Amino acid sequence: MRTLALLLALFLSAFLPGPVPAAPPMEHSYGPDAAQAADVYLPERAATLPPAPILVVVHGGSWKNGDKAAAEVVDNKLRHWLPRGFAVVSVNTRLMPQARPEEQAEDLGRALAWIGREAASWHADPSRIVVMGHSSGGHLLALLAADGRMQQRTGAAPWAASVILDGAGFDLQSVMSKPHAPFYDEAFGTDPAAWAAASPAAQLRGKVPPTLLACSTLRPDPCRRSQHFADLLTANGSQAELIGVARNHAQVNADVGADNDETRAIAAFIDARIGR
Repeated sequence: MRTLALLLALFLSAFLPGPVPAAPPMEHSYGPDAAQAADVYLPERAATLPPAPILVVVHGGSWKNGDKAAAEVVDNKLRHWLPRGFAVVSVNTRLMPQARPEEQAEDLGRALAWIGREAASWHADPSRIVVMGHSSGGHLLALLAADGRMQQRTGAAPWAASVILDGAGFDLQSVMSKPHAPFYDEAFGTDPAAWAAASPAAQLRGKVPPTLLACSTLRPDPCRRSQHFADLLTANGSQAELIGVARNHAQVNADVGADNDETRAIAAFIDARIGR
């Protein structure tokens, strides 16, 4: 019986997800505030291999919650991209009420500047950075990409592509003028000028990195808003693609890296943009 149980356990282990293939992350500070921190996960690589591409992950949480180390933020992404030779950097920014969304986007810019400076010490390639943001993290990414002046202020390293997972707040003037979740009022207030300052659509002036938007098809708004923003990016000369995912808002993020069509589409998009 014990032999049979052992064989059964070995059989099942072949089909169950294994542990994340990484050493414990190295936590670093990219700014003076304790919240301005990033976890760096490095693949096992021979020194003779080309420098690793970099996947930067930005968590969601309505601009006031979330953490870089949460399982739904990093676990599946590490399982997929670390064995494929990527360095993975999961970023925290300051959150409300300490920092407004625009200040959080500036934190992301500072994190990218720091990643660009540090990449060589990780045997990673700062010219092959891909940034992936979920929900409010997708808004921070879209705002930073749209606002060239913010990139200059923060010294953000250029990145090769953006992946936005069920993003939020692309066109804040439209969002705020219609029925919306109460946390939008907490984040953006009642002043239309503040809406414009934090709105990727309002700040967009020209081309941004190629962008893939994944949206939940289980509710009408996410894909409609994502498609509108993709059309706006295309009209401004940028590359933008949209994929619909039959998962809820949280799953659109947590399932990236698992064995599914969403992961395959995102991985193909990333590989095409970094020349793999």
